[in-house]
Amino acid sequence: MSLSIGAQTIVWGETIREQYQSILRFLKNVGYQGVETGMRHFDPALSLTYRELFRETGLKPLAVHVGGKFWDTAQAEEETRKIHEAVQFASEVGFSFLVTSGNPQETVETVKKAAETYTQIGEECQKQGLQFAYHNHNWELAGEGRILRELAEGTPRGDVSFVLDIAWAYRAKASLETLFELLKGRIAYLHVKDVKEDQFCELGTGEIPIKRIVELARQYGVEWMVVEQDTTALSPEESMRINFQCLRGLL
Repeated sequence: MSLSIGAQTIVWGETIREQYQSILRFLKNVGYQGVETGMRHFDPALSLTYRELFRETGLKPLAVHVGGKFWDTAQAEEETRKIHEAVQFASEVGFSFLVTSGNPQETVETVKKAAETYTQIGEECQKQGLQFAYHNHNWELAGEGRILRELAEGTPRGDVSFVLDIAWAYRAKASLETLFELLKGRIAYLHVKDVKEDQFCELGTGEIPIKRIVELARQYGVEWMVVEQDTTALSPEESMRINFQCLRGLL
């Protein structure tokens, strides 16, 4: 299976909204094929403008990542409103996925309620032509991945998929082969970055066997590898060029 290379725009930090057009044009020129961006970096009132921008650049609007603490009862109503707004916006622009991350304080006791919430979000996404995906960090993978396993087993395959973050899994010392098997048929796409001495770095400059990740992606039918460079000592442009060239050389 051929793999496509996407980019999360997080490496541009707090200037994303102001320079979104130039970021997309840069990514297209480098060779990236799709884009994921956090919802807070968009103006929800300009969905048709963003739709046209993606059409002009030829980049695929891959995913919107929406934050929120909808597990906090004091904030639940407002956070639910934000989810609804993000679903509507993502649908209007033409994104394929709505992605969220979970509660770092999640426990085995609370995760069943979380699974119900994610299922509800997934059902809403389906109605709007989107696929909902849960993005892991390292804490879900403690204790042999108990929380992630509970989420996978407690949610319907058709409504909830997963963005498997390779670097966070590596930092959690989780078996990548085990995670691919656990989420078999439910991996929306991969988040890829490298790790050196427990710090994030550009692909090919750290400890993660990127070639093996590509092999696993192909083996399990994953279509997209999305670069998510949370932090870098380089400029965003330098970092994203290095990441693309590493992946491109392995495909």
